[in-house]
Amino acid sequence: MNGFLQIGDVAAQTGLTADAIRFYEREKLLHATARSSGGFRLFTVSDVADLTFIRNAQKLGFSLEEIRELLDLKDRKSVV
Repeated sequence: MNGFLQIGDVAAQTGLTADAIRFYEREKLLHATARSSGGFRLFTVSDVADLTFIRNAQKLGFSLEEIRELLDLKDRKSVV
C-alpha cells in the first residue's frame, strides 16, 4: 500500500487501540491522515513515531495539552 499502514497495523505496532488512535486524531495530537479510495486512514512511519511518543508521554503523566505543546515544538524544530 505504498508505504502506508492501516489503523490495525498501527495499533499493533504502538500498543494503542484503534479508538485511541482516532481520539488522538480528533484531538489534533496527530495530523489528519491520508485516506485510501475506500476511506481507510493511511498512516506513515512518522505517524507511528508520534503515536508512540504520545503513548509514552501519557505513561509519564503528561497531559494531552502538554503533549500537544511538545509535538508542536518537535514539528517547529523539524522545519528549521
